[in-house]
Amino acid sequence: MRKFLFLTLAFVFTTTNVVAEELPPLPKGPMILTSATRAMQSPDFWIRKIPNAEAVIKTPRQLDQFNDYIRSFVRENVDIFKLDFTRPGKQITNQLNLEFTTLRNRKLFGIDNKYIQKDFFDGQIKPLVQIDKVPAKIRMKWGAAVRSTSVRAIPTMVKMLEEKGDVEFDQLQFTRIKLWTPVGIYHSSSDGQWLYVQAPYVRGWVRAKDIAVFPSRDELKKYAGSDKFLVVTGESARVWKDSALTVFLQRPSMGTVIPRAMVSSKSDTAPYTVWMPYRRKDGSAGVAKAYVSRKSDVRQAYPAYTQANIIRQAFKLLGQRYGWGGQYNGRDCSGFVHDVFLSMGVAFPRDSKQQAIIGIQLGFFEPNEFDAEKRKTLNGARPGLTLIKMPQHQMIYLGRVGKQYYVIHSTWAERTAYDPKKDEKNRINQVVVSDLELNGNSYIGSLFDRIVSINEID
Repeated sequence: MRKFLFLTLAFVFTTTNVVAEELPPLPKGPMILTSATRAMQSPDFWIRKIPNAEAVIKTPRQLDQFNDYIRSFVRENVDIFKLDFTRPGKQITNQLNLEFTTLRNRKLFGIDNKYIQKDFFDGQIKPLVQIDKVPAKIRMKWGAAVRSTSVRAIPTMVKMLEEKGDVEFDQLQFTRIKLWTPVGIYHSSSDGQWLYVQAPYVRGWVRAKDIAVFPSRDELKKYAGSDKFLVVTGESARVWKDSALTVFLQRPSMGTVIPRAMVSSKSDTAPYTVWMPYRRKDGSAGVAKAYVSRKSDVRQAYPAYTQANIIRQAFKLLGQRYGWGGQYNGRDCSGFVHDVFLSMGVAFPRDSKQQAIIGIQLGFFEPNEFDAEKRKTLNGARPGLTLIKMPQHQMIYLGRVGKQYYVIHSTWAERTAYDPKKDEKNRINQVVVSDLELNGNSYIGSLFDRIVSINEID
């Protein structure tokens, strides 16, 4: 994954030059790469190689303790229900000022390949961000996402690119939060169309129309913190408005947690009844019953935390689209890892740098060095539980076959040129299984060459 932006910035971008976005066609998947075989495209191939693959690594109580550790260790991971009810406004004011200055000084392009001028920020952004309207003491508001929605560095859906033509890598896109994600609300844009929020694993700007505001934190927790829920354990699951499952509402993705409505039913085939949030015209929250088929890939509890189940969850996303920051309903490398572990009940960080410091550190390395140490570490690593990090990329370790080490990961392209000026690529743009020799015939070196850390999520 390219360098993730930790900035949280704010403005609305307007332009008179509307340019249609054109994306190249997606490769058909799942693609079989390097020395991978068709047999390797099945989770069972890897699970059978693991002794005691179904052994429970952490009990639900131990996972709760692990989640508390993650939140204490990673500043960006927050328990929304433990946030203070008030916050000094100066903290947000300082943050917004810092972020505005940082973005203003970056050289970014629109999808029309024109440089975004600095006077645009000075003339239009500051009034919209309304930094001077942040009160001395912020009284928190509490909301939940009524659908999956983007978290942006600034309050606009217009793309800004680091390089001309790099349309699939919008530098303003942090990530997406899922349906029913609870948020604390700090601030709003002057036009009221955007909210500056803290979500469990990211802070940024989201569209106000996608957030329903609850009357209190306790009222939000009654739903978003309920111990009666469905977790989406497939790539996604359909939610329907009616119990006959004829009126489609939306399709939340893997790891989404939806509170269940306690409705007695004598039928084992009747759909699950769930609560869905909606936003009233005044922005306040309402909830309504909705339905999920029992045939959907959902569960009433998180899967047992085992190596086998982690690998099964990862392979449910095989062939799914790559999407920087969750764009195009896809997943980038850390988004893929995040969803896999989130669906197992782990309050996992969203950014690859944060993911790489969680759990047990097995080794730190310099790119293109310490090959023997890397091999020794991988030979003892536990598949499924082990993450392998390169600069700007994250992967889940599957195991060793012969002399090759294999991973499952979401990746955009394979570089194939030794000349950096040509920088030739084969687009992959999906979740794939590959060995660590991928990219080996290029100037940047193989995945193995560029490993910088290996950690175990235990």
